[in-house]
Amino acid sequence: MKLVSIRVRNFRTVGPDEQTLSLEHGLTLVGPNNSGKTNLLKAIQFLFTGWDNSHAYSQSADLTFGDRRVKTSFLATFDGDDSSGSNDSPIYDALDNLHQILGTRRSSSTFTLSLQFTASNTPVYQFFPNAKQPDVNALRTQFSRTQRQLVVDLLSRFACHYVPSARSMRELYEELLVPFLRKSAALALAPHSDAISTVLQGVAESFNGQLSASGLTDLQVSFELPNGSLEDLLQGFDFYISDPEKTTIFRKGQGIQSTALLAGFMWMTAQLRQQGKEVVWLLEEPESYLHPELSQSALTLLERLRQQSLLVVTTHALAFVPQDPALVAGTSLEANRTRVEVFPSYVEATARLRTALGVRFSDYFNLGRYNLLLEGKTDRQFIDWVLQQIPREVHEWSELREAHLLDFGGVRHLGGFVRATYGFISAERACVCVFDGDDAGEKERRDLQQYLGNKSIPFEANRNFLSVRDRFAVEGLFPDAWVEQLHNEHAGWFETYSVDVTGQLEPYKIRDGRKSDAGQWLMSCAEREPDLQWADRWVAFCLAANNALRALHVTLTARATPPAAQGSGGIGRN
Repeated sequence: MKLVSIRVRNFRTVGPDEQTLSLEHGLTLVGPNNSGKTNLLKAIQFLFTGWDNSHAYSQSADLTFGDRRVKTSFLATFDGDDSSGSNDSPIYDALDNLHQILGTRRSSSTFTLSLQFTASNTPVYQFFPNAKQPDVNALRTQFSRTQRQLVVDLLSRFACHYVPSARSMRELYEELLVPFLRKSAALALAPHSDAISTVLQGVAESFNGQLSASGLTDLQVSFELPNGSLEDLLQGFDFYISDPEKTTIFRKGQGIQSTALLAGFMWMTAQLRQQGKEVVWLLEEPESYLHPELSQSALTLLERLRQQSLLVVTTHALAFVPQDPALVAGTSLEANRTRVEVFPSYVEATARLRTALGVRFSDYFNLGRYNLLLEGKTDRQFIDWVLQQIPREVHEWSELREAHLLDFGGVRHLGGFVRATYGFISAERACVCVFDGDDAGEKERRDLQQYLGNKSIPFEANRNFLSVRDRFAVEGLFPDAWVEQLHNEHAGWFETYSVDVTGQLEPYKIRDGRKSDAGQWLMSCAEREPDLQWADRWVAFCLAANNALRALHVTLTARATPPAAQGSGGIGRN
C-alpha cells in the first residue's frame, strides 16, 4: 500500500486554497524560512493521528489563524495491489464492502481517505465524505463500524516518523532508535525468558526463606518482568563510535551524529518492512551540522532511504535537492498563506530553486555587489592604490570603491573564467571585465565578444568590459614622460621599447619579472607629486569603471523589483 498524494486545506499557514503534495516517489520541499515547509510535513504526520488523535491536533494551534468558521481537512490518495490474495487484498475487500453498502462500485486500485477535525479536536475519517449514508439503521451502523475498522487497518499499515530539526541528537536517539533496539534485544532474549523467570523465582524463594525464618510467614516476595515485558526490562544502550578511538556518539561532532542517525533510520526501516509496514520518513533539514565532506555520505544514505520508504525532506541546501524536478516542490507565502509550486523542467527548477534557497551562482566565487574582473595582480594593486591616492572628496566613485577587485593571473585565465561563468554571474551581480589594450588583451576581448555574442550574452564596451588604453598595458595610464624616464634609468626592465619619429612613446612591454619593480617606481613618482595632474588617464578609467558598475547594478535592480515598486519614486542606491 502506498500513499500517493495529500491535499491540505485550512492547516496552519495553508489557507482555504487547497495545496497538493505528490508523494508517490518521495518529495523534497524547498523555500524560504517560514514559508510553510514544516507545516506540510506536519500535515502528513497528522494524517496518521488516528481516531485517538495521537499527534494531538488542536484548533488553537493548528487551524489556520484560529479561524473557527472553517475546518482543517486532509485528503489522502492511496494505491496498492488489489489482486486477489495480495497483501493489500484485505484493505480492498473492506473497501468493496463499503461500496456495496452504498450501492456503488470501485473502478480502480486508487482510493481516497479524508480527515477533518471537529471543534472538540476529534478526528473524523471518511472514505466517501460526500456520499449519502444508508437510510436503514442497521446498514448505517454496519457502514460506520466497517469504515472505522478499515481506517485502523489502513493506518496500521504505515509507520510514520517525523524528525524535527529542533530536537537534539540525544532526544532523537532516545525517541526513535532506542525503542527498536529494545525490541530487537527482547526478541533475542525471548528464548531465555523461562531461564530468567527461574532465576527471579530462585531469588524470591531466598527472600521468602529469610522472612519465614524471622517469623514473617505471611509475607511473600516475587520478582517479575516490568509489565511482563522483556522490552521494559531493557532501559537503554550505550551508543559508541570508533574513529578509531572509541567514544560515545554524543562526544562526536554533530555532523557525525547526524550521519550515524541516518544509518540508524535505514536499519529501522528494514525492521519495519519485515513487519509488513510501509515506512514514511519526514525529515527536517537533514543537512544541518554536516561538514561538506559528510554531505555526500548523507546524500547516499538518503537516496537508499528513499528507495526503501516514502521520504519527504525539507532543505535549504542546494546539494540536497534532487535533479529530477518531479521530486521537488517549492513553497512560498502569498498574503501569509503557503503556496506549493511544482517545476515543469530541470532548468526552470534550478533557476527558481536558487532564488528560493537564497543561493546564487556568483556566491561560489565570493563576488560582491560590484566587481571588477582583472587580468592580474598588477592591475589590482594599481587600482587599489589609485583609489587611495585620489580622495573620495575629489571623486566619490561609490560603486568602484565598494567593488571587489578580482585578478585571474593572466588574460587567458580571465578569458576562460568569463567564457564559463559570465552568462550566470552577470545576471546576478554587476561584473565589469578590464582588459589591457596590448595585443594579448585586445585579442582576448575580441574573442570573448564573438563567443558571448553567439550565446546572446551582452558584452559591450564601457559597460560589460573596459579597455585601459589602446595598444598599452595598464602601466600606460601613467604619464608617458615617467615611462621614458623609467626606461632611461632601467632599460633592462623592458622587453620592448620605442618612440616614433616625433618622439612620442609607442607601445612597450615590461618584462614579467620586473612588472612589480616598474609599478613601484611609477607609484613612487606619483606620490611625490604635489597635485593630481599625473592622474588624468587614471581618472578617466575610474570614472568609466564606476559608471559601468552603476549602470549594470541599476539594470539588475530593475529586473528584481516588481513593476508597482518601480513606479513609486525611482531606484535608490543600496
